[in-house]
Amino acid sequence: MNSLFWIAIVFIFIVGIAALVYLVKSLFDMWREYAATKNETVLLLFILNIVGLFLSGSLLSMIVAIIFYWNRSKSMRYLGIFLLIAGPVLFILFIIGSFTLYDGQMMDWEQMEYQMNL
Repeated sequence: MNSLFWIAIVFIFIVGIAALVYLVKSLFDMWREYAATKNETVLLLFILNIVGLFLSGSLLSMIVAIIFYWNRSKSMRYLGIFLLIAGPVLFILFIIGSFTLYDGQMMDWEQMEYQMNL
């Protein structure tokens, strides 16, 4: 059980790094697009992406990046959707695994206490 816990931590770390790289790449792409076209919508998405990164962590920024890539790159759109779904799912599995690991240790303690009372 302990090795599965560490594998889950490694996967969460990998997904977190991939999401950070995705957000930084989206910021660079937005800035290059704005510099080339002077499109104010892209500038607004760029500003929302930066503000969202500080206000809500990566949730709002991921949504803004997916909106930016929606008609531009199919693979980046799907990668963003995957990262947006995989991050919270892995975090929930990590929390469940933590409680399961904690309950396993508590069950041993409760069993030992029960045997001492007999």
